[in-house]
Amino acid sequence: MNSNKIITEFLRIKAMGWLVNTRSDNNDGAAGNIFEDHLGVSENNLMEADFEGFEVKTKQKLTSTSLMSLFTKKPSSTFDDSYMRDAWGIQDPDYPDLKTFNTTISATRWSLIYQEFKMKVSVDRKSKRIYILRADLDGNIIDRNVYWDFSDIINGAKKLENMFYVNAEVKVKNDRKYFLFTDAIVFTDYIGHTNFIDLVEEGIITYDNRLGIYRSGDKKGMAHNHGGGFRIKPKNIERLYRNKIEIKK
Repeated sequence: MNSNKIITEFLRIKAMGWLVNTRSDNNDGAAGNIFEDHLGVSENNLMEADFEGFEVKTKQKLTSTSLMSLFTKKPSSTFDDSYMRDAWGIQDPDYPDLKTFNTTISATRWSLIYQEFKMKVSVDRKSKRIYILRADLDGNIIDRNVYWDFSDIINGAKKLENMFYVNAEVKVKNDRKYFLFTDAIVFTDYIGHTNFIDLVEEGIITYDNRLGIYRSGDKKGMAHNHGGGFRIKPKNIERLYRNKIEIKK
């Protein structure tokens, strides 16, 4: 993979200095949106990589402990996001006719959900599936209907085969937010096709449900599926690749 073009584009955008945020200040992904706007990439959740074969990820700090989305993937099972919202969600206080369901779960520990039940991810090597397990407060499993086939997971991760990771600084001036893109890392020689499932099993890669409600705009009050996603801490990204090139400040 030739990384020269995306590196050249990064240096061009970096040389532009502080760039004003044209998105909502409440948008956690605004830094990435602004970088991709200047890169000429439309916001998307497509299976393909963003730019010249590279998946572009932007964070304010690479050392951040916040999780970064790798990709979104609907379950392979017929029990899908709608099932999880209806069966496991809670009534929204502003829209009691609708349910929301937001979690972060891993394979290495049970998570207490809404003080009502426990959940975790389970890697089943025999069936070649990743399950979401729901248990009562005593740990008795009462639901394992939702799962992903290993093959669907590996296919969903294909867009990660080359990654361009960008760090950004942020400042607020005259009530406007600005971003400065300072440095980046090129990750190549992807090994996730063999170790992605291992990282899920180790709890390095977790799973998020993001089933909410639109709070504004034309769709206000309607159910919003932000896409359930597999996520990782930025410091662990390199475990998915053999090679990296750092572009320093």
